[in-house]
Amino acid sequence: MVKKVLYFHHATGLGGAPRSLSLLIKGLDRERFQPIVVMPKRIDNDAVKALFSEAGAEVLEERNIRPFNGSSVAPNHKFAGRAYAIASYPLTARCARRVVNAVRPDLVHLNSTCLVAAAAGAHTASPKLPVIAHVREPLLSNRWGRALAGLNRRHVNAFISIDEAGLKTLGGNNIDGTVVYNFVDEATFHTDITLGKKYKRDQAWESGDVVFLFLARVAPSNGVLELVRLVESITQKLHPAARFVIAGFPKIKTGYALEAYEATRQSARCAALDFVETPVPLMLASDVIIAPFTEPHSARSVFEGAALGKPSLVTNIPHLVELVIDGHTGKVFSWHDPNSFVSAVNELCDSHKRVKMGRNSVGFAIKNFSGGAGVEKTMSVYDRMLDNK
Repeated sequence: MVKKVLYFHHATGLGGAPRSLSLLIKGLDRERFQPIVVMPKRIDNDAVKALFSEAGAEVLEERNIRPFNGSSVAPNHKFAGRAYAIASYPLTARCARRVVNAVRPDLVHLNSTCLVAAAAGAHTASPKLPVIAHVREPLLSNRWGRALAGLNRRHVNAFISIDEAGLKTLGGNNIDGTVVYNFVDEATFHTDITLGKKYKRDQAWESGDVVFLFLARVAPSNGVLELVRLVESITQKLHPAARFVIAGFPKIKTGYALEAYEATRQSARCAALDFVETPVPLMLASDVIIAPFTEPHSARSVFEGAALGKPSLVTNIPHLVELVIDGHTGKVFSWHDPNSFVSAVNELCDSHKRVKMGRNSVGFAIKNFSGGAGVEKTMSVYDRMLDNK
């Protein structure tokens, strides 16, 4: 008998979370599971809605699907944001209760721990309904983050985390948690490399440049401005071929993004690109993926790059070092030791070492980041929860 899986998704932008969920939905065994996605009804949600629909899910839109943020990616430090989250919590819970009563799912899967209110609502409608939450970023260690972790432990039956480090931020001693690394479509491993050559020609990049690509949100937690400033301060020590491309700037730039954009434009070593909806050609045109994060969380570009044969350069935070084997599939550096950055960049500018690390990255990605393995592992969690029910 086919089981209904009701997914609650929290955002309307085309980021890592919706892309990951779409890959999971696309890979589900349709003889076993029927996917239904509930997402926020907003004027800017067409692209994400289409992503889920094209993956094969029925999509429902609800105005009161709202996040209760408290992670390193969405810290919710301001009073107004926290007041909004508290006020929205019962609205999301009531919405989830109504949807669960209408859909009658066999299992609920929250695409983020920030949707814990939907778990509370689902259990109000059906106390024995299994609810799984995806841990996509570490919860904060402050009072607000601990409250979010406590709500999740109370209302969620099991967790799927994209890394070990994120799972630990839930606290508690009896967490039912499974690590399933973010994964990529199997087709990624067979991408036409000529796409990268064409992109490189279109960008008029020098053939001798070694391009280090940042591909993520331009936010303080991701260290863009800090990276540009570091490059400028030690530029004489860096290999002359090293270039840094910062991709991910919003079209309307304010605050940190604007400051980082201006610093990038003024740098002889750095170049700025706005957010790229189809990043594969850009990644293929680059030589190294760089994730200079200053706060703990994972980086989708690292495992996507690994599948394309690109080594990575990451900071030494737990969530990133799980994705890279230092000296084998990439390099790790510390913000506290600028010389470690210089050494890593210069080693990756050695074409022989870089190519070897790139080949190693593909093998690592096949083992840890392939879509087939990730979907199977997720479905095994579903089977276990349904058996327990």
